[in-house]
Amino acid sequence: MPASLTIDQYRDAKTTYEKLRNQAKKELITRHQELANELLLIQQELREDFGHKVTMPTKARNGHAKKAAPPAKAELVAPSSLKVTAIEKKLAAQKKKLADAQAANKPIKPIEDRIYELEDELRLAGAYTA
Repeated sequence: MPASLTIDQYRDAKTTYEKLRNQAKKELITRHQELANELLLIQQELREDFGHKVTMPTKARNGHAKKAAPPAKAELVAPSSLKVTAIEKKLAAQKKKLADAQAANKPIKPIEDRIYELEDELRLAGAYTA
């Protein structure tokens, strides 16, 4: 007894749905990981450059608990160029602070020490040649 046309259409639709569902799931996971990585880089920059600590909420705003696991550590490591950029920003800020302190006749030794520390960090990162 041959299967009806409706059953064949249903099976085709079901196969198509499963393919689309799997594809959408992969794309959503990839997008989630990209956003999580970006969020961690922003969080790190806020902490390092501005001393502002941002914590992740434990619950969503609508009251449902988070179910997603944090991304793997290997994916969260910031490229060294981002670290170098952050150190360079800190160095520029300290140099400005030094100039301001010199103009105001304030003690400059701690600021100079911090500048030397940052320059050493850049040397270790292989990006400083002064």
